[in-house]
Amino acid sequence: MAGVFINYRTGDGAEAAVLLDEELKDVFGPENVFRDRRAIPAGAHFPPDLWRALESCGVLLVLIGPNWLTLRDDDGRRRIDVPGDYVHDEIRCALEWRKTVVPVLIDTAALPTKDQLPDTIAGLAERQVMHLRVPYAHLDLPVITEALRHHVPVSSTARQPSPTDGEGLPGSGGLRAGGDAIHKRSAVSYGSGPATYNENRDAKSGGQR
Repeated sequence: MAGVFINYRTGDGAEAAVLLDEELKDVFGPENVFRDRRAIPAGAHFPPDLWRALESCGVLLVLIGPNWLTLRDDDGRRRIDVPGDYVHDEIRCALEWRKTVVPVLIDTAALPTKDQLPDTIAGLAERQVMHLRVPYAHLDLPVITEALRHHVPVSSTARQPSPTDGEGLPGSGGLRAGGDAIHKRSAVSYGSGPATYNENRDAKSGGQR
């Protein structure tokens, strides 16, 4: 799989992960998009499948919600700091393997700074971000999908865009008059802070995500 691996935190991004997965597999084909709960069958010994998918992917999407950095385990530790945390380990490996790593900020989330992150994944703070506002997913998902076309093969069985898909969105070729000013920054941001928008280990056996 030279496609997309979706990295997310249960309790802070799982809904957006499903939303993104459904859109991406419709465009690129399910074989080119990895989200653990869908891609790994029940009863499977998941760690080998997980790491194989990560190693072979071209892009890691790191979904970051408003509470992504502060969620804690039963002992009061930040989950991102706990040894064996899948979210942390997937990001660390992708950075070490020089994958394309894209933070996707959900709703009002901001990109953590290097000082806020564990040293092993501090490089995440220097990656260009995209945005996914769940209430405005119809605007943001096509922008994310268009950006991924440069990295992900399109399956022959995937849905092909119609002439009106993404009308009014950057990169679609269908910008309406005056639409650029409204939508151009709907999903792409040039900075680490929260975007300003115009209105116009999962619960897996042996681990935790």
